[in-house]
Amino acid sequence: MELAVENYLDLTIDEVYDVIINVDVWPGNFNTNKKIKFVNSMINYFIGKEEYEKCAKLQKYINELENNKSADRHI
Repeated sequence: MELAVENYLDLTIDEVYDVIINVDVWPGNFNTNKKIKFVNSMINYFIGKEEYEKCAKLQKYINELENNKSADRHI
């Protein structure tokens, strides 16, 4: 049973990763800070799985969010 739950969690997180990286769709109540916090938790998950390419793409996504956030402050 535990293996099935772990596999389901892996599949779910992989799907969320694909949505973030390829579609960039978020629930309406996710502001930039919430997105960054969520993506950081995904990075920690993928570090544990030694999927460093996904970590790099997610970190790039965070960097883009932070750059847009700081650009918005200067408007």
